[in-house]
Amino acid sequence: MIPERSAVSNVLITGITSCESRGVEALARSIIEQLNTEGPGGGDNVTVLTQTPVLDAESLAPTGARCVADPFVVSRSWQQMRPQENPAELAERREQLLAQTDLVIATGGDLHTSDYGVSTPYLRALTAAQQRDIPTVMIGQSVGPFGDPADAEAWLTVAARCDLLTVRESVSLDYVVGKLGLPDHRVRLSSDPAFLLPAATGERISALLGPLRLAPGDPYLCLAPSQGITRFSTLEESQHVAALTRLATSLVRTRKMPVVLVPHCHDSRPHNDDRILAARIAEAAGMPEVMALPGALTASDYKGVLSQAELVVSERLHAAIGALSGGAPAIAIGHSHKFNGVLAETYGPTVDVDGIHADVRAFAQDTTVIDRLVNDTDATALRTTLRQRLPLITDRARSDFAQINKLLEA
Repeated sequence: MIPERSAVSNVLITGITSCESRGVEALARSIIEQLNTEGPGGGDNVTVLTQTPVLDAESLAPTGARCVADPFVVSRSWQQMRPQENPAELAERREQLLAQTDLVIATGGDLHTSDYGVSTPYLRALTAAQQRDIPTVMIGQSVGPFGDPADAEAWLTVAARCDLLTVRESVSLDYVVGKLGLPDHRVRLSSDPAFLLPAATGERISALLGPLRLAPGDPYLCLAPSQGITRFSTLEESQHVAALTRLATSLVRTRKMPVVLVPHCHDSRPHNDDRILAARIAEAAGMPEVMALPGALTASDYKGVLSQAELVVSERLHAAIGALSGGAPAIAIGHSHKFNGVLAETYGPTVDVDGIHADVRAFAQDTTVIDRLVNDTDATALRTTLRQRLPLITDRARSDFAQINKLLEA
């Protein structure tokens, strides 16, 4: 039996894989906390669809949101972390959820590309909502490129019916309008919602850095490595570890500061667990100044540590966003246009994005790339530019929620 719709606005969030990735946690938490809902329970009227509902319920507990196993997308790699359900049970839960939903918000950053093979499955909740005339929103997206025309068409069909659609960088805007043919009035440029994530307090940051023998005010650098990045390139893991180790040790020797390794993804699947890679780098470096940040930290914890760094080098986009949104200069080592797109949007036209972004293949195979990142990055100039640009970037992200609130009021 399908329950009657509540008088309180109920928001369903889709596009969440798992808060094991602190980038995903940053997205989910930022969205939930920004929602200016009418219900007396605040975040209690937000339901998050996820592959790891028990873990995410703990991660998002301060928001009051409800986390449930996603009945629209069932990931085989996380099956052990969600209830086992047959097709009929999944279908019944889909109907129950939609019957109680007033708005569906899709996040996920860059799910809608051919890189990961999950774009079309993660459209299912949006499609089902649109078939029932439930308003739908996609915010802060990076889109494309699509290698399969069917994926592009599926995305375009849903996008054309969204009540609000925003992208987080101009590369995606040009792609969806110029390449896919979406009318330009159907999409606008915004920012990643994680730019709005609150950082940990100064007292908390001091407690996190204490085990590394870093006192308040001590300068340090951060390196956020990605265990999973080699899956999207032709690199061998050994090449990748060796390059990151060279980078870490070169930063210490050249910039005369310790390097804090930030494992931004605590994945239960070893191929994507940054803690494993951070430990390998620290061991291979053989220097006490190269240290892995320990503990089961939250996205806000990591943002606090990153935002106090003199410079951040990141292979995880949301680790870079954690730094940038806290006012710390960040440069990136990436595998797709989302990295240089977000950096270019954040720093603006006065900064040459080629100087602050390196493709991971070139980084691992060409030693001059490490030399450039270590020696030529002007952290002071980047910090100055960033502080001038941040109000614009955060205002863009907030404007998404002003539009969402209008939809809820309607």
